[in-house]
Parts: sequence; structure tokens; C-alpha cells
Amino acid sequence: MSDSKPAFELELTRVVDAPRQRVYEAWSKPDQMTEWFAPKPFQLIVNSMDFRPGGKFAMSMRGPQGSDFPFTGTYREIKAPERLVWSGEFPGDPPDQISTIVTFEDQGAKTKVHARQTFKTMTETVKHATDGAKQGWTMTLDQLAEFCGKKK
Repeated sequence: MSDSKPAFELELTRVVDAPRQRVYEAWSKPDQMTEWFAPKPFQLIVNSMDFRPGGKFAMSMRGPQGSDFPFTGTYREIKAPERLVWSGEFPGDPPDQISTIVTFEDQGAKTKVHARQTFKTMTETVKHATDGAKQGWTMTLDQLAEFCGKKK
């Protein structure tokens, strides 16, 4: 990501009632991500996920009527179980560029999750996506907390 000010920025924090390793694994394993990483009623589809620094991923959010909203990206930094950094794109011409940083901090038997997402440009696609971004991320982190709590 460049040093220029992003067109859109979102930050959220959630304390999850599960150990840090458990919460981190929910982000690092595709079979677990599909259980929680999409605001309902959407469903996450993982087409590919090479979980390593420099590894690529291709995923989509499937809507309730079956429409897919694809996105791709590259893992920039993986520091287990503390930090994930990835860059991503939504299709378009030019593609919309997104950077995401997620940190995991021990809080006793719980984990503080902090997510920061920035969009480099504000195209119509990004505007549409960001209109519900805070609500979507809030629901997604709620679902993460529920998923990790069940799997203790």
C-alpha cells in the first residue's frame, strides 16, 4: 500500500471468547473460514487459498439469490498467531485495490481482534461495497466470535 491517504478506511475491534491460536486458525483454514467469513445471508466460497506470504487467494461472496461477488488477493504478511496482512482486488477496470490488516492479541483466555481495511480508490464498485462495509464487517466479526466460541 502506498503512503497516500486511502479513499476509504474502516477499523473494527472485537473481543472473542476463545484463545488466540483458535481465533487465528479460523482465519487461516479455508474449511473454517467458510463457516463464518461472510455477513449473513451471504456465503463465502473459497476457490483457492495459498496461505503463506506471497500466496494468492480467490474467493467470492455468494448472495442469497446465487449471485457471486468475486475477489482475489495476495497474502503480504503472516505472523502466526499475531498478524495477517493481505492486499486484494474486486474486478473492474481498473480493479479496486484493498489492503487489510488483522491483528490478534491475547486478553487472558480471550482474544482481541482488530481489523483495518483501506480502499485505495473510490470507484462506483468500491462505493457500493463500502456502503455496507461497517455493517458487513460487524456481522462477520460477530459470526467469528460465535464460531470460535462453539469450537473451544
